[in-house]
Parts: sequence; structure tokens; C-alpha cells
Amino acid sequence: MARDPICDMDVDEATAKWTSEYGGKKVYFCAPGCKKAFDANPEKYADRL
Repeated sequence: MARDPICDMDVDEATAKWTSEYGGKKVYFCAPGCKKAFDANPEKYADRL
């Protein structure tokens, strides 16, 4: 399981619908709102990856 850096929820990498790439790493999100918040300012959440 991956951890959503925005809300701290567990996300199953196999079924995740929302992902981004940051620093060469795939980031998984539980919902489109979390992905949107991350994509708007990924540096803010980089320490959570």
C-alpha cells in the first residue's frame, strides 16, 4: 500500500485511479482533489513522500 501525501490515507497501487510523478517517483492519491492539491504545489508535500 502507498500513502496519499495529502490526507495520509492508504492507497492500493494496483487499483489507484489518481497518480502523479514527482522526483522520479510515482505518487498515489485516494481522490482527484488530493491529486489536484499535490499537482498545484508538490514541493509543499515532498517531505511526505
